[in-house]
Amino acid sequence: MTEAIASVRRRRRRTVLEAMALIIGTLLLLWGADRLAEIGAESLLERNIQDVTGVVERPVVDVRGPLFLPQAIRGAYGDVRVSVSDLRSGPLTVERVDAKLLDVRMPLKDVLLRDIRRVGVGQATDQVTLRFQDLNAYFETTGQSLRLTGTDDGHVEMSGYFIVLGQTVRATAEVDLQVDGSQLRIAPREVDTGDTVLDSARRLLLNQRLGLTIPLDTLPFGTELTGVSVDADELRITATSTAIVLRP
Repeated sequence: MTEAIASVRRRRRRTVLEAMALIIGTLLLLWGADRLAEIGAESLLERNIQDVTGVVERPVVDVRGPLFLPQAIRGAYGDVRVSVSDLRSGPLTVERVDAKLLDVRMPLKDVLLRDIRRVGVGQATDQVTLRFQDLNAYFETTGQSLRLTGTDDGHVEMSGYFIVLGQTVRATAEVDLQVDGSQLRIAPREVDTGDTVLDSARRLLLNQRLGLTIPLDTLPFGTELTGVSVDADELRITATSTAIVLRP
């Protein structure tokens, strides 16, 4: 009798262990399938964004969320993070764009066929990193003898040579940076011309020359600039946008 009870207990234990192994194995298979599908979709998005932006270095894409397969089946991804480096905006090089994309739409069929024709984005918020050395290269490319430098306390100084009504002037000024729509505006405060004395007409014209607008309307995600901050080497510009379609 005792031996029969022990045998039943062993069979039950074995059955429980087999069931647990089956459950664990199924969960591991589901996790593996989820992870493989996530990697595949991220690589497709990276290729799509690279085609849209034309960058040489492949973007980095991270699809957030505890499970990927339910998002893939719906064709809707709640939170996608993207980092794009060395982006061209006309003659200006943008060091990096870090974007948070919400409500990203990518049909499951496109993912399975590995052929994404378009990606819809409900909302994007960006941080754009723009180095002073790239801004100065932009000025040189566009024929402006200007130079911007940043300070550790968050100020920006401009310097350059200008021909004002036939008179060559070297001027320096601390400037204010503002965002307006899809443009970065640079406005001088007090302009210092050193020992060079200017009449009122030349000084007015010089002040106008120092007031600049840099278009950033070709950014791939956020096109509405919302703020700008400064450190010694670069600017960090925030931007947002809604209802974006990414199409190569």
